Amino acid sequence: MRRKGSFLRSKYMLVILTIICVCLIGLTVTSTIPIDPIRDTVGTLIIPLQNGLNRAGSWISGRRSTQKTAEELQIENDELREKVANLQEQNTILTENTAELEDLRELYALDREYAYYDKVAADVIANDTGNWYNLFTINKGENDGIHENMNVLSNGGLVGIVTKTGPTWAQVRSIIDDGSHVSSMVLLAASNCIVSGDLGLMEEGKLRLSDLPIDAQVSTGEKVVTSNISDKYLPGILIGYVDEVQEDQNHLMQEGTVLPAADFSRIDHVLVILETKSIGGES
Repeated sequence: MRRKGSFLRSKYMLVILTIICVCLIGLTVTSTIPIDPIRDTVGTLIIPLQNGLNRAGSWISGRRSTQKTAEELQIENDELREKVANLQEQNTILTENTAELEDLRELYALDREYAYYDKVAADVIANDTGNWYNLFTINKGENDGIHENMNVLSNGGLVGIVTKTGPTWAQVRSIIDDGSHVSSMVLLAASNCIVSGDLGLMEEGKLRLSDLPIDAQVSTGEKVVTSNISDKYLPGILIGYVDEVQEDQNHLMQEGTVLPAADFSRIDHVLVILETKSIGGES
């Protein structure tokens, strides 16, 4: 019964609504009743609602646009960071390759300068603790013809002498070490002297000059090379340049300092001369 009553009420409501709609259509067509008040009433009710919906839609759209822009910026930022990291890595590699090329050019120049000696190239694989290469190890040894007392070149001149060897390695004591003493000669003055390592001068990257004759006319910048009277070093190898000279305390000889041709703060590659100084007719 209830379902039947509900059905009848719904049916009547449908009929009533239909009649109202037809009447409104008729009124609109015949214009017997002014529509403006109706339109104004509808506009008063609908337009604020529509404006509100438009603002809400614009706000939602703006939020979505802002969120999308932030995500895009984050992606672009990550991409830029990756590009910067790649460029830094490439720059580091390029710098290392440039330094490597410069070292090889210097070795090539040394090889040409001392072309009358047979030599073998080697890489430095270890050095003694500290900032200076006063003792270091290379990756060539007896299997490559290297033996004790062979002279070692790098960075423009003499760097040291082989003191120990193994089948595939050799240890080099550099001329900047405080245990090193090289019989030398100031080239232009043709005056013999001694160039030795000194702990007090090592931090300045300099060598000690001593036993220079008092009457030797020596100027700053003159070349200092290994002398003929050296018992371990081959003659004529560049050691460095005169830095300063003055009389010693006894006023019998001159002493001073030498700026080495080699940079003892960084030695990566060397040339080992495969010959030792002749002593008593033997080499």
